[in-house]
Amino acid sequence: MATVYRTHAVTGAQPEAIVLHCSDPRYQAHFHEFLCEHLGIRSYALIATPGGAQLLRAVDLLPKFSWAGWRWTKFVMDIAGPARFILIGHEDCRWYSEGPFWHRGGNVRERVIDDMRKVREEMTERFPGVTVELYIARLDGQNAVIESV
Repeated sequence: MATVYRTHAVTGAQPEAIVLHCSDPRYQAHFHEFLCEHLGIRSYALIATPGGAQLLRAVDLLPKFSWAGWRWTKFVMDIAGPARFILIGHEDCRWYSEGPFWHRGGNVRERVIDDMRKVREEMTERFPGVTVELYIARLDGQNAVIESV
């Protein structure tokens, strides 16, 4: 026999922001808490993928990867239409240190921030009027520390 779960009623489900962040499971609960409790966002459209902003920055190395990322982002922007786009990266991102881009060298935190800044530039060109916010996280024991960039 199948188990059925009924959720609570949801009102005001129109997203206040689109959020793009890394899909690292160590950070998921921290990111959600930050978005809801600190930024006060009640509803957001989420794009979570390894490397977060790297999804939109792989133009030189994996152009189809980046093309798909921008298509997904445009699709969500078109259907949701929020005025906020939030990028959250983290300084120990394994996509940057062990994934296909590890050979680029350099400090992971700096590379993540650099990619987020470049995405912000392109977002403001592609979607005028959208505010782009950048945040970087790090784990501190069982907690995460998240700061604006």
